Amino acid sequence: MLAPMNVSIRELLTAWEFYPGSAAALLVILLPYTVCWVRLRRCRSPLATKARLVSFSAGTAVLALAFHSPLVALQQELLIGRAGQQMLIGLLAPPLLWLACPAHVILRGLPPCARRWIASKLKRSSWSGILIRRLTQPLLIWLLAFSVFLLWHEPSIANWLLDHPSAYRLCLWGVWFTYMLFWWHPLGTGPRLRRAMHPAIAFLFVILGGEVPNMVTGVTLAFRNTPAYSYYAGRLPVLELTTMQDQMISGGIIWFFGSVVYVGVAVALLGRVFRNFEAPRPQPISWHATKRTIAPGLEHRVLGP
Repeated sequence: MLAPMNVSIRELLTAWEFYPGSAAALLVILLPYTVCWVRLRRCRSPLATKARLVSFSAGTAVLALAFHSPLVALQQELLIGRAGQQMLIGLLAPPLLWLACPAHVILRGLPPCARRWIASKLKRSSWSGILIRRLTQPLLIWLLAFSVFLLWHEPSIANWLLDHPSAYRLCLWGVWFTYMLFWWHPLGTGPRLRRAMHPAIAFLFVILGGEVPNMVTGVTLAFRNTPAYSYYAGRLPVLELTTMQDQMISGGIIWFFGSVVYVGVAVALLGRVFRNFEAPRPQPISWHATKRTIAPGLEHRVLGP
């Protein structure tokens, strides 16, 4: 019996995967938006801009890379692949999709009867509208995203999921959905079911719920002296990397790339707070301004004797 051969990164990067379930989910995401965008474009609606279509298409393409590209084969052998998937589905895809205003485009592009039915289900007075608003409260979503992030990096859970590829792919979709809810509140471009989040609150929402756990996890993986996941420690060594080098690079990816996205968005949100302070303030009315408002011939009433 021949001994198993070590795999190289070049071989992993040429292995494409296709999963019908994930492909069907991507079509469910892309087709409704595209159809409604085309319908609004024909009506010359200001909602149907090319930038929004590009943003939504890019977000869908990012999801396709996470589920069907060589990144899938890389994830099965190296922690780098898993870190890359995490970045794509949690940090890139959700903001790109939300910036395309999918709720507004799809709702306005639907037939009037379907639009009225959906609007009735989202009213504050309907039971469905009340339930959706309670389940999507910012604090609840913040706790959900924080918990999902911790569970995703828990070694025992991660090792089990990596040994069960079908469950792993299903959980990937769950992580994506969680971060869609997470980014919905600070970006504020989705269905506006409640008052917009104050920029200062949105800043803390992103930093405490995203940047802090992301940075701590990345630094921990990068500087840890022992393998964090027994699954990768037990795999055949890749020719170009050792297990510890793989873990160090993965931690660096999570730390650096995650911080760039979280801090960048947080700074943009914080800029909204100071924008009002930088606005020009109305000047007090001076004597010269009052003089200029006097009708000709009545200057003596202001100037006096």
